[in-house]
Amino acid sequence: MFALLDRIHRLPTRYLFLFVLSLAIPAFLINIHLAAFIGDEAIRALVALEMKLSGNYVATTMHGAAYINKPPLFNWFLVIAGELWGGFGEWPSRLTTVFFLGVFGYTVYRFVRTEFGREFALLSALLTVTSGRFLIYDSMLGLIDTTFSWVTYLQMMAIWWFGTRRRWLALFLVTYFLTAAAFMLKALPAIVFQGCSLLAGLWALGQWRRLFSWQHVAGGLLFGALMGAYLWWYAQYRPLEFLLPNLLNESVKRTVVEHGWQRFTVHLFKFPFEWIYHFLPFSIAFVCWFDRRIWRRLQENRFVFFNLAVFLANLPVYWTSVHVEARYLLMFIPLFTVINQHLLEQDRQAGRWTYRFVYIAFGIALCATALAITAMPLIPKLEVIPHLGWIAAGFGLLATLIALMYLHDPSRYLWWFVAGLFVFRIVFDLVVLPIRAQEAHTTAVRAETLRLAEKYKDKNLYLYGRSDSREPASFYLTNAAGQIIRRDYNLSHPNAVYLVNPVMYPDFPGQLLDTLQTDYPEVVLYFYGMEE
Repeated sequence: MFALLDRIHRLPTRYLFLFVLSLAIPAFLINIHLAAFIGDEAIRALVALEMKLSGNYVATTMHGAAYINKPPLFNWFLVIAGELWGGFGEWPSRLTTVFFLGVFGYTVYRFVRTEFGREFALLSALLTVTSGRFLIYDSMLGLIDTTFSWVTYLQMMAIWWFGTRRRWLALFLVTYFLTAAAFMLKALPAIVFQGCSLLAGLWALGQWRRLFSWQHVAGGLLFGALMGAYLWWYAQYRPLEFLLPNLLNESVKRTVVEHGWQRFTVHLFKFPFEWIYHFLPFSIAFVCWFDRRIWRRLQENRFVFFNLAVFLANLPVYWTSVHVEARYLLMFIPLFTVINQHLLEQDRQAGRWTYRFVYIAFGIALCATALAITAMPLIPKLEVIPHLGWIAAGFGLLATLIALMYLHDPSRYLWWFVAGLFVFRIVFDLVVLPIRAQEAHTTAVRAETLRLAEKYKDKNLYLYGRSDSREPASFYLTNAAGQIIRRDYNLSHPNAVYLVNPVMYPDFPGQLLDTLQTDYPEVVLYFYGMEE
């Protein structure tokens, strides 16, 4: 055994990278299609699907009515993915996220490499994409946030790239172009990120006076022109009077204005702990900040200090937002990772207790992973998984080998830890995702909507009035029926079936044909036909 470990230890790091990459690709792809859409995924897919069905790619709709909560760029990506895949659904939506996660990781590598070299940069990229939120949640959902976070990170790094090369016109033109792209994904947060990042980034570069330059004016004019073009295009389909106020409301509703001072105060206290929890395991390296010389250490490297300045300038926006999801913070992961990775490497070389703490914690996690994988056949709930014994034996052995190499090859401990995380994710894909899909309410909804769409394929479907309908049910019915299920009060449509929420319309004057239980127990849709 020791001879094998020694042979592996002597392999160049490039082979270790290829090994990690060979684990990463299946880790992010296996079984990501199994679970039915959650609510926000279904919204993105439904809006994109109605784009395709209506031919209107600018003034987006849900159930044929105006949808003005988000601009349309991410839906365009989903339409492209649907065209390439040959239809809408879990695969094209979630592959879009995986694609942009890969681009995100490559972007981290490209920028970090110029400052710290190839191996450090590769690790930064890998530590970014294996952060806890990406590893077991956001990378397997067809949501906007990964794409938005990539664009926002690119926007931040463009300030560094052009600023250190003193290309001021390019800095403002590129960052405001990226701000426009980010706005087309999530609207007003893009402008906040640009403002905070420019203030902090130019200050860190000692160039804050550039904020008052003609180059900045040129960048602002470019952004104004791009936004004006979008609004003009939108106005060709629909008045603007509701669009901008609603986009503003989408941002304000998460703040103290909406939630009150009590919840705001509690959130201020909880936020740092939630941040560290959601972005485990690498957020544990925050212990490296427990050093009386930390401020001097953070200032020693200009790139690290730039990452810190941009991170600290943008973080209060979310620290002071009461209702904030962890996925809204994904653009901060590489900033925080580069800082911690730099400090951790310094501590490793100096033999400090912080490095030993992180090394031991990661080693315990790897050993626990190997033990848990090997013991899976002992868990009764997992008996439904085909070939569970082979999965446990094969991946348990691989996880054990990685744990041993982690101990045998401590100079490359982060490489082996990342490899162990990808093995964990593959096993998660093979074991947890099928069970989660089987138990999820949306899985039954998906099957039932396919049955109902087939049963009423020759009918015109309408969602009556203000009937509340859950988004997964709406998407699957629309996709299977191949028609926009429009909201309508008119009961005289020929050959029509009406979807009605009985709580809102208990006395609907029609013939009850079917019932659809959505993924929320309190939301049921009745299918009504009208007497001819």
